[in-house]
Amino acid sequence: MFRRSLLKYGLGSVVASPFITERMLISYANAFEKEFDGFDGQTIVWGGISYLPSNPNAALPNFFPLFDKKASGGVPIIDNALTKALEKVSPSVWEEKGFRLSIAEGGLGGNARFGMIMSVASELIIQDSRSARGSYSVYRLIAYNFIFSITKSRGTRILASYPVGGRFYSYMPDEDQTPIEDYFLSMFTTEAKDGLTIPNWYTDKLKEYSFQDVKLGLNYRVDEVILGEGAKSGLDLIGVAHNIFSDWVGFATTMSFGQELKVSVIPYKDSATNTKDLALNFRNKEPFSLTLEEGDVALIPTVHQWTTEYKDHPRDDEQYVQRIIIYVQLMILYPFEDGDDKWRFNQVIIAEEVQAVFKDEEYRRSDETTIYLLIEKLLDTTFAAIRQEGKRKQLLEGYKEVYETTERNKEITPYISIEVHNQTAANFEKECEAVLEI
Repeated sequence: MFRRSLLKYGLGSVVASPFITERMLISYANAFEKEFDGFDGQTIVWGGISYLPSNPNAALPNFFPLFDKKASGGVPIIDNALTKALEKVSPSVWEEKGFRLSIAEGGLGGNARFGMIMSVASELIIQDSRSARGSYSVYRLIAYNFIFSITKSRGTRILASYPVGGRFYSYMPDEDQTPIEDYFLSMFTTEAKDGLTIPNWYTDKLKEYSFQDVKLGLNYRVDEVILGEGAKSGLDLIGVAHNIFSDWVGFATTMSFGQELKVSVIPYKDSATNTKDLALNFRNKEPFSLTLEEGDVALIPTVHQWTTEYKDHPRDDEQYVQRIIIYVQLMILYPFEDGDDKWRFNQVIIAEEVQAVFKDEEYRRSDETTIYLLIEKLLDTTFAAIRQEGKRKQLLEGYKEVYETTERNKEITPYISIEVHNQTAANFEKECEAVLEI
């Protein structure tokens, strides 16, 4: 309980300093510092977009060139899209949360104590298969919206890290000639059917976050991803490296938990990260050094196993009916609690998908993509239920989405179902509430 009480103390108050310096130290809040009392009506300066990898050409081969991509008027496309998204939000929204948001001013002509910046961490190519028989493109962009304080004596210190990212899915019945980077750019410039583009997040979602919770200094983090023996065997069977799949799940858990619960989540350390010290990098500017702590609350997803079943299509010799069932255990550990109270959440969730697929694998989505997308759906649905009481009963009774079928597959009803395993269901609602209690 001592550690928990310390979390009431966040970052120390700081003195004004120029927003742009030659080099600013960035590190996560230490719970032993003086209490952070809030923004007190002061200004948070929007700093645009940056990137975390020290070697962006290797880590972000498709996204990194977009930093230099400009519109006809010479305006950087991505920075402009983000700035316009923030400008759509009424200034009164931020003022009600206790601060003023300065957009496109860059701190010129004055000092700023707080800043906000988006930093891209990773691009994930879940599937990119292109042939005359069909093309599947499934990509993810992983980024974080950092809010930080500025001080001459201690440099720049992170107050909150909100995951924000893009999802792209495309199928074409022939060979797709579109460059991958164009699809990553579309995450900023093209309106998605569900409205979940990255600029939409800045316009519609960021204002829903409880900025007053920053004063608690509480950060979550995906501590590790565990693969059960069944999952490892399944990955070996389909030829996917264990560390690559673990990274997919780690990033998906980080993004889903942060966006569904609207809390600060420290960046996930994937298998390519070999140091705690990272940096916010910019074109033609010195990097801001960044030190990552371990986080206060640990999220531990375990993919135990999945089963894949194929049955002959009722009347189409070229297709199977595919049924995949996945078992994922989600644990949320509060290390500063005592005894069994450390484990606020420990639930096994089952997800199932049924669909018609071609027997010839070249015509269909890869198995690893189907498994990943089903896990991503499981995470979104479970974390939404933690935050929204009305969705918990759905998961206990069995949540189900039925999708449209085609005349060719009229006997097959494609669906995804997600439910809490009966072995852990008795404590599900209580544990959801426990996660929300700080």
